[in-house]
Amino acid sequence: MKYQLRFCGEGGQGVITAGEILAKAAIKEGRNAFKASTYTSQVRGGPTKVDIIVDENEIFFPYAVEGEVSFMLSTADKGYHSFKDGVCDGGVIVIEPNLVHPSKEDYTRWKIFEIPIITIAKEEVGNVATQSVVALAIAAYMSKCIDIDALKQTMLDMVPAKTKEANAKAFDLGIEYAKKAQVVS
Repeated sequence: MKYQLRFCGEGGQGVITAGEILAKAAIKEGRNAFKASTYTSQVRGGPTKVDIIVDENEIFFPYAVEGEVSFMLSTADKGYHSFKDGVCDGGVIVIEPNLVHPSKEDYTRWKIFEIPIITIAKEEVGNVATQSVVALAIAAYMSKCIDIDALKQTMLDMVPAKTKEANAKAFDLGIEYAKKAQVVS
């Protein structure tokens, strides 16, 4: 099965790293995967997106096809509004509700879930830098694109040793919140 996912936010939020971890985990599972990022020259604060393609078959084009993205996660309003139209009608979008503000029409076009990703990282993990791992876990659980345990292990292999405990907690909390998430209408 082919999965086309998109993570978007602002530079410095770790969305590109999250995409890299997901793609690497899929490759370790024996599938083809590619992550392609787009960002402005502004290092921090500019809109950022990463498309992640996971497929059993060979991947010939590294970007998600606009209008065919089945899952998007956004932690920034500017990124959300810049890249949301790539999501297929009826697709799943997870937003950080404190920072992303969809229109009323968006709630009818897509299945939107509101999960306070940054608040979870900041207040429950105690490290806002783990927000990308919270988001990664949510995306994996909700999209069903990869084995959760394999992804967690890949993530732990890629993060610095001193952050493993916090990132493991962030991952587990992301899964926990994803399991409880409800579509907002």
